[in-house]
Amino acid sequence: MIKYITVILAVMILVGTSSFGMAAEDTFTCALTKAFECLPDDGCTAWSIDEMALPRFVRIDLKSKTITSLDKVMPRNSKIASIDRLERVIVLHGTEMRGWSIALGEDSNEVTLSASGDGEGFIVFGYCMKN
Repeated sequence: MIKYITVILAVMILVGTSSFGMAAEDTFTCALTKAFECLPDDGCTAWSIDEMALPRFVRIDLKSKTITSLDKVMPRNSKIASIDRLERVIVLHGTEMRGWSIALGEDSNEVTLSASGDGEGFIVFGYCMKN
């Protein structure tokens, strides 16, 4: 009897683990809406998404750890180095010309990208929908 209970508990743990793993396989389509460049002496300045040479729409694929531009004018892919899950927020990290992180609110569907380089910082806001 104890053997059967142990097997049932093991199966429950594996199912729970795989359902958490399935959550990490989500894909999101995001629209980038507002952008700011921040410099130490000048503060922050609003820029349009076009002025910052960013795509208006991106797909975030947590399973393949990629961010893909959906803009045909500016096709580009970025690799996600790591994914952290906080309570109702998915945080992505990577590097591409600068260090960057993305906070994706699972309830709010808001996305915030911050990127920093040598004496410069960028903040980009937008909204995502789960595919």
